Order: sequence, then structure tokens, then C-alpha cells
Amino acid sequence: MKDNGGKVRVVYKNMVVHPRVVMKAHLAGCAASKQGKFLEFKHDWWEKAYLPYQQAHDPSKLGDESITLIAQDLKLNMDKFKQDMESPECQQRVSGDQAELNKFHVNATPWFFVNGHVISGAVDKDVFQRAIDDQLKVVQGSGVPCGEYYQKKVMGEGEKQFKASDG
Repeated sequence: MKDNGGKVRVVYKNMVVHPRVVMKAHLAGCAASKQGKFLEFKHDWWEKAYLPYQQAHDPSKLGDESITLIAQDLKLNMDKFKQDMESPECQQRVSGDQAELNKFHVNATPWFFVNGHVISGAVDKDVFQRAIDDQLKVVQGSGVPCGEYYQKKVMGEGEKQFKASDG
């Protein structure tokens, strides 16, 4: 993002791979976003919960205690945080994201779309940046303002292979 001078927008979607284990973390991310701390929560979740879980293979690292400690470290309003985690709005956001990803046949992480072009799996930063640079050239040559390109061209005209299907 920093390398692209404000020309790139990132949209996160909830891909719930193991619902019984990480659903609360997704709901917590939604609750943190309501207090303007989604990115901080996401970063801390990976550093303070997921990586320790990966190293120790201890599911408790992903549990309520870790979520609470992360939220407290971020100085979130804990009453609001807990209320938002349990809210129908956050539950709908997470399930809605999952439904949207299913339409596009996303079945693993990481998975990226750069103006409709799929990049799945871990790739080197320069490979990812080349894909972004290629798409920035397309956008700049299109005559459509950058802020409108995605909605008008990618979604509006179904440019490239990025078309949702219900099947």
C-alpha cells in the first residue's frame, strides 16, 4: 500500500476456514473495526494468537482469553467490543463475506484479486507489485477516473474473469 501512493485500495473479506476454531476471531475483527482498529486487531491477532498457536499447536491460543487481551492492549471499549462481537451486524458481515467469497470460488488463503485477476497463494512481494503495476497502467490508460474504475469496469462490465457465479 505504502509503495503505491494511495492508488491502491485493499478490501478484506472474512474467509472462515475453521469455523469452530476461529469464528470468534472474525467476529472480534468486525467488533474492532467498529472502533476503527481492524488493522491493528488483525495484525495483533496474527502475532499474538495465531503464530503462538502455530508454534505450540495449542488451540487455547486462539480462544477468548487471547481475543480479550488483544482488545485490551488496543484500548478498545470492552463493553462495546463484546456487544459488537455478539451483534447480528457482525455475524452478518462475517457470513456475508463468506457467501461472497464462495461465489468467486475462493477456497484457500491467501487469495487476492487485483482488478479481477486472481493471485492465490503466497507470492513474492515483487510478483504482487508487478500485478499491481500492470493493472495501474490499464486503469491509467482507460480514461476512467481511478476511484471509479473498479466499480465501473471490473464489476460493472465484468472485465476479465472476475464474474461472480452462483454455482
